[in-house]
Amino acid sequence: MFLYAPGRGAEHAKNLLRDFCGIVQCDGYGAYKAVATERGLTLAFCWAHVRREFFGLAKGKGPIAEEALRRIAALYAVEAELRGKPPDVRRAVRGNEDAPFDLPP
Repeated sequence: MFLYAPGRGAEHAKNLLRDFCGIVQCDGYGAYKAVATERGLTLAFCWAHVRREFFGLAKGKGPIAEEALRRIAALYAVEAELRGKPPDVRRAVRGNEDAPFDLPP
């Protein structure tokens, strides 16, 4: 869903999500975090924004960030193969292909 608002104030996020319960996929903008905390919503951040942060950390000096970028690239490759496939196929493949990326406890 996309909804235009004439600014990035928290009141817009509060209004948009006033009757919503569930998972909100967003770009990490602070207003969503505040609303999620208030309302008990779950936030799911997009990979593109998360990935950007790792690029800044990696730059040859961050082996953990470099590993994160490798794992994200592998997940992107799985998603490229799944593009256009039915939801049940995507769900099944994601369950199998993503398992190697789970971090140890």
